Amino acid sequence: MTEPILATSKKCAYCHQLKPLSEFRRRTGKRSKGVSRRGACRECRKLRGADAVLPPVRASAEPALPERPAGLGPAKRDKPLVSISGAAGAGTAKPPAAQLRQPSRPERAKEARGSSGAAGFKGKTRPRNAAETGRTLPQQRGPKPDPQDASALIPSAKGMILMRGHSDKGRRWHQEIDLELAVTLVKEHAAIVVNRRTIRRLYSNKDFRAYVLSRDNYTCYFCGLYGDTIDHLLPRAKGGHTTPDNCVCACNLCNQTKADQSVEQFMSR
Repeated sequence: MTEPILATSKKCAYCHQLKPLSEFRRRTGKRSKGVSRRGACRECRKLRGADAVLPPVRASAEPALPERPAGLGPAKRDKPLVSISGAAGAGTAKPPAAQLRQPSRPERAKEARGSSGAAGFKGKTRPRNAAETGRTLPQQRGPKPDPQDASALIPSAKGMILMRGHSDKGRRWHQEIDLELAVTLVKEHAAIVVNRRTIRRLYSNKDFRAYVLSRDNYTCYFCGLYGDTIDHLLPRAKGGHTTPDNCVCACNLCNQTKADQSVEQFMSR
């Protein structure tokens, strides 16, 4: 297989002269393969730097400009001929491309600020009120509700209240409960109100058991002997909940004997 022959010269896109590759800058990025170079030679880059940025001239469009020494300044280009339409627009000249260019977005914004004539707001748009913009101002939050005030709770569209708490190992959890249960937990001192849509459970399972036993001094509520279990005054089968107001310390015998009976039925035996 024959090796490809690398070019040692390149034609300038501006003066259209063959010059060595050292006169051109290397390309960067995806097009920087092999001996690829940029289109302007060193002298044309100097002329473009001294003059305004000129578009490259194609060989088929205009003849090549004669090479000028570096000390004589930038070369002047002839003005392009303006085409005149013969039939429809006789005597009217076609505007140059610079006049047909649409203004950019920053230019339009600058013109809009200049035409508004708002005094005292230089460089900034005139402030608008809510009626002009159509936006509603955020509602100001009221005072934080009382942690024990269950009437401050407002359910969601589904009629639910968010309850959060922590497990025995300290891991946080949350779930949605209905409004009636949330009110019961707050009233029976098992939870507090965080905000109008959220309550927080005060005790984990392990902490709740230790709290009830220490509160009752490990004394059975029914017989007065030593107790190390927890019993519900209103059984859970009849709608009772695990709250400090509904749970008491009980011995193992009383707890099993009472079962799902109410306190009146069990004490009347």
